[in-house]
Amino acid sequence: MVGAPELAAFYDGWAEQQDNLLSSIRPLSLEQMQLRPAPGEYAIWQLASNMAGGRLYWLCGMLGEDDRGLWKLFEGGGWEDDPSYPRSAAELEQVFLKTWDIVLSCIDRWKTEDLYVPVTRTDAFGNERTISPAWVLWRLMAHEVHHGSEISTILRIHGLPTAMNR
Repeated sequence: MVGAPELAAFYDGWAEQQDNLLSSIRPLSLEQMQLRPAPGEYAIWQLASNMAGGRLYWLCGMLGEDDRGLWKLFEGGGWEDDPSYPRSAAELEQVFLKTWDIVLSCIDRWKTEDLYVPVTRTDAFGNERTISPAWVLWRLMAHEVHHGSEISTILRIHGLPTAMNR
């Protein structure tokens, strides 16, 4: 890591969380990916789609960190909004791994002082927002821990193993 080495523990924890998530969903069938905690709540695939889409939105869409064309490849995220097209564990693993490459690229390049540089963009709702890379990283980590816990709970509700939240 060339960037901000004092933050390595946070990034290492995030990497471990992703590995645990992927280990938990990788063996799931498409039917199992559609399990929910209750009717009307997001299914596992929708929660995972929202997590990966968050990376695309904040890193690529808002911070402009899209040198790989992932925004177009993955349609800018939002997969969870189309319940008629449930995503498989394999599709989601692919997007998690590709977006993780963006995370690593940012971590490798950003220095501590870069984390606090304000960035002003128009968000998905047409509002002008000023954010910083530090805020985006915190937002993404918190978002993924939250939804990862939800996925873990759904797996447990349905008697399936989970590698998360050990």
